[in-house]
Amino acid sequence: MKKRFVSIAVLALLAALLLTGCSKPTFTVSTEEDNTISVTAKRAPDRSAGIGYITVGENEQVVVDADFTGSGKLQVRMMAGLLGSEDFPDEPSYDSTVSGSDSMSFTVDPGEYTVGLICQGKLTGSAVVRTEAAAK
Repeated sequence: MKKRFVSIAVLALLAALLLTGCSKPTFTVSTEEDNTISVTAKRAPDRSAGIGYITVGENEQVVVDADFTGSGKLQVRMMAGLLGSEDFPDEPSYDSTVSGSDSMSFTVDPGEYTVGLICQGKLTGSAVVRTEAAAK
């Protein structure tokens, strides 16, 4: 009887661990058809990274809306041009970090950008990189 109770307790503990999110940590970055970049982190480890692409038009600014928990930050590095092109720059056009439930906006020259998104520390949550009309 005692052995059976221990077996049931172990199975219950394993089931509880599975249900409470003991899944593999993830960090995904995807470029969407609506000219946005979606970032999703689930206990993402330090230095997780991804690349997205965005086009900034005339009189537009870039906005990053974040909703993260954890002690980490998301580094946003915008490089003018597309990764792999001959004239791809050595230095970013814009480089900053966002954490928590922050929103930031900034202005860059119009054009196509490769956006590097790098997890610094541990993060869980999401962010969206998008463009909108610049404030006048």
